[in-house]
Amino acid sequence: MAFKGKKKTPEEKMKEIEELTAGMDQQIESYFVSEKALQEHLTFMANFHNYSQRNMVLIDKQFMGAQAVGSFNFWKDKGAAVQKGEKGIKILVPAPVEFYKKNGIDVPVSAANKHERELIAQKQIETSKKVFFKIGHVFEYTQTNARELNLSVSEIFGKYHRDGSLESNKELMEALSKVATRLDFTIVDEAPFELGTAKGAASPTQKIIALNPRNTEFENVSVLIHELAHAKMHTPERAKELSTSEKEFQAEMVAYVVANRYDIDTEDFTLSYLANWTNGAALKDKEQLLNEVRSTSSEFIDEIDSHFDQVKEKEQLQEKEQSVPSDLEIEAHALNRGKELNASEPVMYIYGISTELRPFGEMNNLDFDQYKQEQIAYFVAIPSEGKETLLISSQYEKGEYIHPLHQLEKEQLVNKETYQVLENGYHDELLKQDEVYIKNFANRLRADSHKEDSLEFGENKQPPKANNIEIEIER
Repeated sequence: MAFKGKKKTPEEKMKEIEELTAGMDQQIESYFVSEKALQEHLTFMANFHNYSQRNMVLIDKQFMGAQAVGSFNFWKDKGAAVQKGEKGIKILVPAPVEFYKKNGIDVPVSAANKHERELIAQKQIETSKKVFFKIGHVFEYTQTNARELNLSVSEIFGKYHRDGSLESNKELMEALSKVATRLDFTIVDEAPFELGTAKGAASPTQKIIALNPRNTEFENVSVLIHELAHAKMHTPERAKELSTSEKEFQAEMVAYVVANRYDIDTEDFTLSYLANWTNGAALKDKEQLLNEVRSTSSEFIDEIDSHFDQVKEKEQLQEKEQSVPSDLEIEAHALNRGKELNASEPVMYIYGISTELRPFGEMNNLDFDQYKQEQIAYFVAIPSEGKETLLISSQYEKGEYIHPLHQLEKEQLVNKETYQVLENGYHDELLKQDEVYIKNFANRLRADSHKEDSLEFGENKQPPKANNIEIEIER
């Protein structure tokens, strides 16, 4: 389904882009997290196990950016399930083992006999504990269906995930694929590495963009715009001049502006994201950064609008092709057309090749059998002095005849005089087309002759005069 937004002039588009970038820039400056929101987030995060520093490093290496992490049973207790195909994040789980001395050797209590267990229980045999570690598995929030179930999360945590629905999602993704192609980037089906909580990634060296398979369709649109912005603006040379904060500032600004053009609301996410990246960071020459944002946003919007224009034209053409008028309407149209032309001689009209009546002479060279319609209507308007124009109609049947004029003759639908006029008109049109073809051919010969002379004698030498080429058209 094509985007139904109002068509805007280049000036209107640029004005809208400038207003959006300026407005968001001002909001970032005044952005703050309320004490209530922060407390709510801390309470939410307290639901999750507090892992050791070593395990936190292990988790981040395997699943970058993971925060809300729990075991299989943890999520099960919350009413959520781990998504099919997700791999667990490995952690080290402490497993204490109790030992007792037997003949001077440490033996696990689990291996003690009945008599030894009794002595251990009576404290007559001393025991000690040693801590070992085994491999356990945990899962991050996005690896479960907690989001689909709308399980309660904090406001801060919820802002990280863009939620919503989009009617024209498929068309937007196709349009953005065209943007990627223009930038010589490929959108890959599978990321070459685990993206973790990152929504997407762009590699300027490999010329690829990967989207996190855990994203929703709604997320993918704005995420892809963000990554395309990196691809466009942050070439290896330009990237060296910018800090990570500056690059993220630009990419998300572009995503916000372009998404807004197509009624995708990402303001909450964008504001939180940009405030996080710019907090305490020095953005050098912010005006230049914003100018690049505006230019890139405009370029993306033009490409997407162009795609939607093509989709709209295609839909209109399909609707036009499907709206086939009745035979009576076609006949009435043909009769009126004959009157409008005020033809002094019989004229044949064809319907079915296009949605309009066309004179048969204009379509002499068409292969009528290639058209989908089983039958093609045709009409002969025969003017009569002092009387109303006579209309003779029939249906051209595929395979039976070469073309409608051939059928008209074989079925003797008109008298010889009328047929002769139509046939003469048919031949005259053929001769006109042949004349145009021969003239074009002669022009090409002249051009080729001049080109050969130039090649033979060189640019600085004077070639001999070419003989005039004259082709006579025989009638």
